[in-house]
Amino acid sequence: MNEVFFLHEYRFYLLLGWLFLSLWGLNVNTYRALIDRVRAGLSPAPENKVSDKLLNSLLAAPNHERPFHVEAAFLSSLQLLLGTILFYIFLSQGIELSIFYQFLYLLISVGSAFLWERTWTGIASLSVAASSFLPIHLKLGKPFMLLIRFLCLPFSLILGQIEKVMKSWADPKVVVKDEKNELADHIRTLSRESTTLDPEVFEIVGNTLEMGHLHVRDVLVPRNQVQVLDCEDTIEKNLEIVRSCGHTRLPICEGDLDQCIGIIHVKYAFRLLSEGKPIELRSLTKTPAILSSEDPLPVALRKMMRWKVHMALVRDEFGGIDGVITLEDILEEVVGEIQDEFDSEENSVQPLGKEKWKISGLSPVHELPSELCVKEEEELTSFGGLITRELGRIPDVEEVLTLNNLHIKILDADETRVLMTEVTLQPTVHKNQS
Repeated sequence: MNEVFFLHEYRFYLLLGWLFLSLWGLNVNTYRALIDRVRAGLSPAPENKVSDKLLNSLLAAPNHERPFHVEAAFLSSLQLLLGTILFYIFLSQGIELSIFYQFLYLLISVGSAFLWERTWTGIASLSVAASSFLPIHLKLGKPFMLLIRFLCLPFSLILGQIEKVMKSWADPKVVVKDEKNELADHIRTLSRESTTLDPEVFEIVGNTLEMGHLHVRDVLVPRNQVQVLDCEDTIEKNLEIVRSCGHTRLPICEGDLDQCIGIIHVKYAFRLLSEGKPIELRSLTKTPAILSSEDPLPVALRKMMRWKVHMALVRDEFGGIDGVITLEDILEEVVGEIQDEFDSEENSVQPLGKEKWKISGLSPVHELPSELCVKEEEELTSFGGLITRELGRIPDVEEVLTLNNLHIKILDADETRVLMTEVTLQPTVHKNQS
């Protein structure tokens, strides 16, 4: 490192330059931290009119893009370079050193410069972004922000073109997924900075981020579990179904779900009933909204909100109807299970003794006891669906059947699904082999 010794006499000017770069880096990274906090909902957007235009331009960028990343990297590199030289000059004192001490002092210098840079760009910038000094910082720092943006403009343009070329080589689906994962990790990190957020908020934030990886097929109500009204049936029979199921919205069909003619809100039927007016179900229907089973859940949510519907039919790849999805189904992925007065508090799986259980027909296959050895299949979502598939029909109440080594008694069922069962695990019989 003899080449560095000639800079020894300029150490004062190097020190001033290094401190200036440190403050400049603090300024840039405070802006970055502020944008991150605003996007994550941890801080309101500042009302400093001097910085409004700059901040608005930064907030308008896509969420997965952190602002001034080129500028911050440029300043950090210069700060690390000057810091390493300064620490080395301080340690060596301009004295000729052996190879060992040159290498040792170089390591110490790099480490010290790195720790200093991280302190300013990481810890200090986060503190300033959340402090009462922020308005003053924004006002004084705006000229330096504009200056560094101007100086780094050529680098930003070149790197932007390189990024486009490299993205064109990659799978677009992979790129989108990576951007979502990057954003998710970033928001989780920002959330942990706050000491005022409840655990429930963390849960909702996490669920919201994970929802981006789900599709409609993951949360829909399968068609064998959908309660429907048949316009060919009598109004008395349909009203009885409405009263017993407890749902506020139901599909109206001509036979089955593939022939759905609309969705009805049951309040309109009961309003006519209370007024003594004749009820014509066809006249109360709204054209059903249709989603694809492959639609990402956030896309489905935006569509339903734009269409102003609470229930939509889900179409499979062959044009048939897989089931239905409601806004409640989607929201439950964010806030957890939503129970109303019609939902049962009863556990879906209750042990009744050794190798005996009371199991709801709505129980997901993956929640069944491992002793039952029921394999999860993509087309099966519930234990009742498994029973219905094996029988080829809806079983009757008190009906008893054997499925592999499971002795199943139907405790409750309606016209469309199995509601409750009693399951006993039978011992496996091993045949003697000659």
